[in-house]
Amino acid sequence: MIVTVLLQLLWGLGVRSEPPFNNPPGVDIWCGKAYRASDPSFDPGGLIFPPEERNKLPKLELVIYPRYNLYLSSDKTGSFILSTVVSTLRGQNFKNETWYPERPQTKAPFTELRLIIYDDAIEHNRTKIVDTWIPVNATDIEVPFSLSGMEPSQERPSRFVVYANSPDAIQTYYSAVSVNILPERNDTGSVSRVDALYGGLSVKSSLTKNTWKDVFPYSFYTSWDWISSTLTNTSSPKTLSTFRAQGYNLIHPVPPGGTDPFNHTLLSQFLTLCDELELYVMYDMRHTYQNTSSITAQLSLLTHHPSLLLYYTADEPDGWCDPLNATQLSYKHIHSIDPYHPVSLVLNCANFYFEAYTKGADIILEDTYPIAVNTSFSTVYHTPCNATYGDCGCDNCHVNDAAYAPVYTHNAFLDIIDRTENLYAYQGWQASRSVPKPVWGVPQAFWDEGSFWDRWPSAAEEAVMGVLRLNHGAKGIVAWIYPTSAEVERVTASLATVVASGDVTRFLLGAKRIGGLRVVGGDGLLDGSAWERGGEMLVSLVYLGYGDVDGRVEVSLPKGVQGEVETLWGEGGWTVDDDEKALVKVGIKALEIGIFKLKVQT
Repeated sequence: MIVTVLLQLLWGLGVRSEPPFNNPPGVDIWCGKAYRASDPSFDPGGLIFPPEERNKLPKLELVIYPRYNLYLSSDKTGSFILSTVVSTLRGQNFKNETWYPERPQTKAPFTELRLIIYDDAIEHNRTKIVDTWIPVNATDIEVPFSLSGMEPSQERPSRFVVYANSPDAIQTYYSAVSVNILPERNDTGSVSRVDALYGGLSVKSSLTKNTWKDVFPYSFYTSWDWISSTLTNTSSPKTLSTFRAQGYNLIHPVPPGGTDPFNHTLLSQFLTLCDELELYVMYDMRHTYQNTSSITAQLSLLTHHPSLLLYYTADEPDGWCDPLNATQLSYKHIHSIDPYHPVSLVLNCANFYFEAYTKGADIILEDTYPIAVNTSFSTVYHTPCNATYGDCGCDNCHVNDAAYAPVYTHNAFLDIIDRTENLYAYQGWQASRSVPKPVWGVPQAFWDEGSFWDRWPSAAEEAVMGVLRLNHGAKGIVAWIYPTSAEVERVTASLATVVASGDVTRFLLGAKRIGGLRVVGGDGLLDGSAWERGGEMLVSLVYLGYGDVDGRVEVSLPKGVQGEVETLWGEGGWTVDDDEKALVKVGIKALEIGIFKLKVQT
């Protein structure tokens, strides 16, 4: 965040860390790299790499986790999500042959597994909760199970053992899984949970009439000075009510410093008003997340509010080089007090101790700021920026750096695509596979003269930065920072009204994204994704060029569609082609965006 830059500029303070960050004594670092002209470069380390092939033998990796990070005692059923991918990278040995009992003399391809799941009691007392067949070499297999008879607990999850056998039982794969089953709340507080299948966040409280409601956040980090001024100045032209009325469904107050960061009276007034407005709160503890006493005190003021949606602990811990276990320790402490809400944090670095820092989060945010910035030479510290040296405000970004790769000059938004997709990829590279964590985006919505960035983003650039992240899997958008420029505010409000609506959220948080739609025309700069659900398709198209293009552009769709194109956001003008499997348009304007809904052919 820009707070980082201002602290460095105003105080001249870097981050002095002990090993393992490898910086010599007295050398200030950001993302593990020296950034002052007086200091030499060195390898920061901390990289995560894709898994390496141990041998050429095929292996089956059995991965299982609950669909939701928590269930309540009132829930009747749950489900597991499984993956049975065959590769040469991970898992137990796999041989593509088996025998079926009814055909014991004939080999057959090994295409299905018998899945048996027991509770983790001693073997002769185990209860079987799942006995079914699942496909081999598949992902996102959903298997339901009954929650009946399972004891809710805040202290310990329910544990299960997992067996997956070939039809002849010669090849067997083992795993284990835990499920958090919590008692119903006995106060006015909310419950929020993360969906591991589609990546969404849903909430249940009095505000949702005690039913689960999916929430796609589209909003801002918000200055506490601005919030407090609206609470104390009754004549303020902009208030939390007008903020909510613009379409923003979440607010992220940025705390001032100190171990007790917020004025308690104003905080209580703020939270009560958020309860009334159904304006969900992303509660930020950036200055205090390593102080367990402060965390305990702050949570006591929050947990009974139905508008509390999630916590936010570390703000760019990888940039500051916070202790590697800091985020995990705070995560455990928060969940020991409040297991009913997820924890998030933002990463600034491209690839620096990813696994260590994300152990302390259920949701990962990225803040890639590529607008009006020099990514190869620091205008603040007057040094080059590369993989082992320098701070240019956008770590290992390459926008407009033709020397690195001309494609980053052609596509000024490619760093956003890279970062969003990498944060998903890194999770699959980790040595210890865990439940997939959603990624949220933090678009650039600020300008501070004298910082790394030369100007405000335009309205068109702001829209592109938000919708492009949706196209690459972001499950929430929280821009930095409000108040912002008038034109940025107008366009984000317009987008929030559409994207956070139930009509769009049901696709983004209730269907698998089909990315990388095939495009003909558009100078290679038209980015498209689609989501299909309930006989309808949502399509999102973002043109990344700064100049208009002429000629016909065609976007192939994953299924045939019919009828008229319903434009939810953008200029429209797209039509369904003759064979009803593509969208077409003649001519696209600079930085044009379109979000559409269509009927799927039956």
